[in-house]
Amino acid sequence: MDPLSTFFHPRGVAVIGASSQPNKLSYGVLHNLKTHGYDGSIYPVNPKGGEILDLQVYSSVDGVPDPVDLAVIILPPELSIKTLEACGERGIKAAVVVASGFGELGSGGEEREAKLKDVVDRYGMRLIGPNCIGVLDTATRVDTTFLTAMPIQGGIGFASHSGAICGGTVDWANTVGFGFSRVISLGNQVDVNMADALTSLAEDPHTKVAVAYIEGLPQGRAFVDAAQKLTAQKPLVVIKAGRTPSGTRAVASHTGALAGASRAFEAACWRAGALQVDNLEEVIDAGLALAYCPSLTGTDVALLTNAGGPAAVGADALDRQGLRLASLSDETRAALREVCPPGTMTGNPVDMLGGAAPEHFREALGVLEAAPEVHGILVAFVPQALTGPPEIARVVGEAAEGFEKPTVCCIYGGEDIHEAARRLHARAIPHYLTPARAAFGLGALRRYQEIRGVSREEPEVLTGVDSDGAEAVLRGVSGQQILDAHSGAELAAAYGLPVPPSAVVATAGDAVAVANELGYPVVLKRVAPGVVHKSDEGGVALRLGDRAAVQDAFDRIVEEGERAFVQRMMPAGLEVIVGAQRDPQFGPLVMFGLGGVYVEVFEDVAFRLAPLSESDARAMVLETAAGKLLQGVRGKPPRDFDAVVDAIRRVGQLMSDVPEISEIDLNPLIVGKEGAGAWAVDVRVILG
Repeated sequence: MDPLSTFFHPRGVAVIGASSQPNKLSYGVLHNLKTHGYDGSIYPVNPKGGEILDLQVYSSVDGVPDPVDLAVIILPPELSIKTLEACGERGIKAAVVVASGFGELGSGGEEREAKLKDVVDRYGMRLIGPNCIGVLDTATRVDTTFLTAMPIQGGIGFASHSGAICGGTVDWANTVGFGFSRVISLGNQVDVNMADALTSLAEDPHTKVAVAYIEGLPQGRAFVDAAQKLTAQKPLVVIKAGRTPSGTRAVASHTGALAGASRAFEAACWRAGALQVDNLEEVIDAGLALAYCPSLTGTDVALLTNAGGPAAVGADALDRQGLRLASLSDETRAALREVCPPGTMTGNPVDMLGGAAPEHFREALGVLEAAPEVHGILVAFVPQALTGPPEIARVVGEAAEGFEKPTVCCIYGGEDIHEAARRLHARAIPHYLTPARAAFGLGALRRYQEIRGVSREEPEVLTGVDSDGAEAVLRGVSGQQILDAHSGAELAAAYGLPVPPSAVVATAGDAVAVANELGYPVVLKRVAPGVVHKSDEGGVALRLGDRAAVQDAFDRIVEEGERAFVQRMMPAGLEVIVGAQRDPQFGPLVMFGLGGVYVEVFEDVAFRLAPLSESDARAMVLETAAGKLLQGVRGKPPRDFDAVVDAIRRVGQLMSDVPEISEIDLNPLIVGKEGAGAWAVDVRVILG
């Protein structure tokens, strides 16, 4: 079931381009394989032959004896391609290509990548790279990287598009004493991609938590599918680089203007059940808490400290994480007074002041662990003249190891902090450099509990969909990129979306005739090439109550050669927006939020990947202020929440079924009172 099993369980590894010079990367790979405990066969390959590190060097891959399952190719780009071909002919089924000089350079490098992919496909191989540092596994002790040291064995599996991020993170981890199960450097992912890496970490019994540094996801839906399967078993923490676009294309819909790389990735993480963070510190902070701590069953935290300032900062940070300081019971405070030094403030934070000894921390932790009103514990310690960080770390680790409540520790200072961190991590107690980061660790536990509590159902089949009718509309607008208002309404109606009766007319007389047929009042909208946001152009006339008003509006708004869209005026209601855009990585992306002309100003929106289940759509609505307004606030009656949920799902289904649609907006969708329905009074559809 592990698509990368050969990389982590090879019977033999060929290091092609091996060098005897210690300053060469290939020497580093060979050294790591030989000294980090790998028990398979190691075959250096170099035309010069000889010996390196007491290993026989083979002049070509053809001469390498069996068994050999994995090749690590450390050669210039063009030679790497030829060597990969030779590995395929030799029957080697897995390879790592370390060299850069491929797709990251542009067109010339992309051609080289295409050649690598061709070799992989012809020989049925799996390839990691190029432009990577390889993989390592602390259980099987295989290490094809050139990092300076093998990580400590631990429960965090790390997949990264950046080799430098891998190197820096592993080096820091070794300094402070926390470990990894596997490290997978993907590079340009010509073949093996992030979805493969997550599937591998899901199957690895030594991985408790998966963390991922992500750059590009050309197979976005494959990533979501693999992440969903992983998060059904264990947590996934992700960080995405490049979430803020350097330039936004001109878009003709509100959804297109508000959607972007960041919104799409957030929607993908929600669907996948992944915990998204914003920087590299948070990746490790969350990973540590999830790997070491038991579940956080509530939001009430006890803060135990010897310093008021850091405790105040920690209390603020807990609040920002959706946690709060527990209200300690009289019994708990009495027990604390029995074991804490005189003068201790036993409210919360529990401040034992500067003279607190290590044993005071030990005893106080025991009281807080037994307190039923406490769900988690944060220890914040500032070094004092009488007590150093390593000693406090030893006592906190001994006391809290095995606690049923998650306990995190911040020892705030400089000298001896690394030693203190190593002592805590050896006892599976996460150490953080600042109180805010310790609070973030507990917050990650809370967020993970929330993620686990979300029902992620498969989208149900929608009824009332006329696929043939939708196809007929699209055939009738051949050549249009932006559909006219009437065609957009017809397309929406084919998917069961409620649209008011309407018609497109070419003359004022026709507009009056249609208005008479529809019934007053009506709305008249200008239909003209290039006019998209009609209200911005003065192209909308509302509440036209008689034929004279219709005549006047047509003459005032519609220019010669243009047409008008006449629509029955619907009763007033809450204006929301439902839209969708086709994201290049993840496919259809549905938006909901507060509608009208100010949607891009307030940005009260939520996004999800389509298609959506009913629970998906409901959760999406409730994320927004518009969702609260739908439920009724400050004496206002509730609106038709179910009608909005249905509209969201139908827009998602339309985008999933009709790949010709690039963007769609229902803005506004006017929502009536509970049970009265909702009406898509303006449907904007962009093709292509």
